[in-house]
Amino acid sequence: MLCAALPSFATDTKDYAGVNCTAAGSSNTFSLLSNYFLNTTTGGAIRAICPVVRDRVSASNGPTATMRVHDPTSADGISCNFTSLSGNGTSIHATFGDTTAAQTGDITLSFSALTSGTAARDHYFFTCLMPQNTRIYSYRVVENDQTD
Repeated sequence: MLCAALPSFATDTKDYAGVNCTAAGSSNTFSLLSNYFLNTTTGGAIRAICPVVRDRVSASNGPTATMRVHDPTSADGISCNFTSLSGNGTSIHATFGDTTAAQTGDITLSFSALTSGTAARDHYFFTCLMPQNTRIYSYRVVENDQTD
């Protein structure tokens, strides 16, 4: 008897370590320590880019997300965006998630649902402006559509 895999209707939650992130630009310095991303540059803030593995979905109920970060001072905040793009790089939707401004310590940033593309090459990612000595511990993406 042959069994075929059927698409899943369950919530698909993916957790990623901060070490998946990288800094945009070759002059930026950062460290991947103890499973987190750390801005070690002495020149100030850098832009971190964090990839997301996206399931192919059958509807357009976009994912929600959270990111666990650390901000040692309240002087400058970490600010992040969660973005969906089409396969050819056209923006489908971007959501400004949250900032750590006026907060210190370990903080969870929250991102509202994106408008999700349904084409095969549509994708998601995070970008974060990170002041010196800030960290990304982890990030989570929750897809609520039927996935294959």
